[in-house]
Amino acid sequence: MLSTKLQNKATRLYPRAKIHLPVVLTLGFKEIDAVFDNISPNGALISSLSRISQKKIIGKTALLKYHLPNYGTLEHSGCIIRGKNNSYALIFKNLEHEENIKLWQYIIKKLADYNKCPYCGTQYEKRPSVCRICNWQLNFDSKEYISYHKKTCLIKKLHAMVEEQSIDQLDKIMHFIDVDILKNDHNSKLQEIVGNSYIMRDVFSKIKKVGPMDLNVLIEGESGTGKELAARAIHELSSRKNKPFIKINLPSIPDNLIESELFGYEKGSFTGAYKSRKGKFEYADGGTIFLDEIGEMPFHLQAKLLRFLQEYVIEKIGTEEIDGKKVDVRILAATNSNLQSAVEKGTFRIDLFYRLNTFIIHLPPVNDRGEDKVILAKYFLNKFCIGTGGTKTFTDEAIGAIRNYEWPGNVREIINTVRSAVTLSKRSHLTPEDLSLHYSKLLDITGSSKKIITLEDVKQNAEKERLMESIIESNHNISKVARKLKLSRQTVYNLKKKYSI
Repeated sequence: MLSTKLQNKATRLYPRAKIHLPVVLTLGFKEIDAVFDNISPNGALISSLSRISQKKIIGKTALLKYHLPNYGTLEHSGCIIRGKNNSYALIFKNLEHEENIKLWQYIIKKLADYNKCPYCGTQYEKRPSVCRICNWQLNFDSKEYISYHKKTCLIKKLHAMVEEQSIDQLDKIMHFIDVDILKNDHNSKLQEIVGNSYIMRDVFSKIKKVGPMDLNVLIEGESGTGKELAARAIHELSSRKNKPFIKINLPSIPDNLIESELFGYEKGSFTGAYKSRKGKFEYADGGTIFLDEIGEMPFHLQAKLLRFLQEYVIEKIGTEEIDGKKVDVRILAATNSNLQSAVEKGTFRIDLFYRLNTFIIHLPPVNDRGEDKVILAKYFLNKFCIGTGGTKTFTDEAIGAIRNYEWPGNVREIINTVRSAVTLSKRSHLTPEDLSLHYSKLLDITGSSKKIITLEDVKQNAEKERLMESIIESNHNISKVARKLKLSRQTVYNLKKKYSI
């Protein structure tokens, strides 16, 4: 029979390996160098943060970036939950599946020679396959170990939670699972940004990482690529999701009205101001402001927006208040123009540019997403058919037309084209004619037929796709890309320039 001391021995749900690993934390606008002292699949202990006070760091979410030898660089968020003597514990958040697998493999390799149970700390002369104290399996070499651990960990957590509930509460939980989880989509805003290409998976990863973090985000992309959907997904993934999400389309507002729209005005401040009015920033207090087409903001108002981003204080037009009003909003901005070029031309303030681009997400045009064209069309076909109560499919010819058309209007054009076909066509099998993608639409503006796809075209498309895939896998590290593709760094740069990546 086990001794009382051993029976009461505390066990962890996650194996922890001792390491000494440099990590960079990004908190707000600051980058802080620190060190992981040990690491587990769900969190770590960090040190070397002596210059940061506990009040400023406890409870904060930071962006973490660190390199696992032989496994690559990982970048995700983490919440700092407690601290003592300049050492802090944090929980990992939004760890992508591939990153999680790499972290597990790294930890398991570190545990390979341990004769100590990483869950309860029991020391053995020779490590058994199952710990005799805490009953966790210790056969880390097994390919199925990660799946076993995740399933066992989930069952343990559920069991502990269920034991505390009454029968009535358990009935409510089961009803919630049946109705709200099994039948409803989760993060529906993110699911509407459809795609399976490497370039879009990178976009999904960035949205998931930055969503819970209170950082300003700049979303770049051509008109119709889904910038507003990306902004809404970021809002839905944040702690502000139950607060307002207010979109401001700057080009649609006359220049002389933008300031009053954003900041509000007092009664009598100008002709027609018959009563005081709140601005959009005040209405969004606690929530998110989405500034669409920020590059269109008049230059003289960029200074006022910059002041706001520095202090988050609004000053209404005509106000007599000296200090203004403090508001708590998160700024998401979008642009279909190159703000860097606008800065160089002097039409956009460089200090505002650096305030807005804390975190950048680039949405590629549909024509760069490969087979995502067809995936998008099928997704919206199913969505609109559900709305109308009908069932329709694309013919093989329609799929070919969707794949070959360049979609200059991007996702918005696909939505409008498919919606129109579902509404107007009486056929159950939609053809290129139903989609208005007949031969004449596949001609270029000169009237000549669309260029025949040659072997050279196929080669270049494959080369571009493989290059983008390697860049994403290597976390934009050109040296790693060059080694992976067995090319020189200069060749990689030349290919990036050739394909406008």
